[in-house]
Amino acid sequence: MKGSQDTDRITERFEKLLLPVLEKNEYGLIKAEYVTESGNRFLRAYIVRKDGGDIGINDCALVSRIISKKLDKEDFIDEEYTLEICSKGFIDDPQTEPDETPETDGTPETDGTPETDSTPETDEAD
Repeated sequence: MKGSQDTDRITERFEKLLLPVLEKNEYGLIKAEYVTESGNRFLRAYIVRKDGGDIGINDCALVSRIISKKLDKEDFIDEEYTLEICSKGFIDDPQTEPDETPETDGTPETDGTPETDSTPETDEAD
């Protein structure tokens, strides 16, 4: 896919899939992007913890596993790309602030699908 309209459309669909996953697992989104760097395409999200803690490799891996399955199921990107889930420390624009996230009462948010318990979503099959 080429052109800024396609890039914008892909980024919007990515955010639509990503936001419920982040909310459910107590993360926030700083920025999502679909970019070309050195001839390679990257679908990238910069995330933060809602509790203000540091994002670690396990946080990024958890989100990556969950969203990767959703991206495979939706299959709306026609070209090869690399999925990257990053902490805000990797963002090029230090002026970028996290999206406003509503205050919560401590109850995990859901993506609308019924669940049997309140444990964070894992990489088990959907």
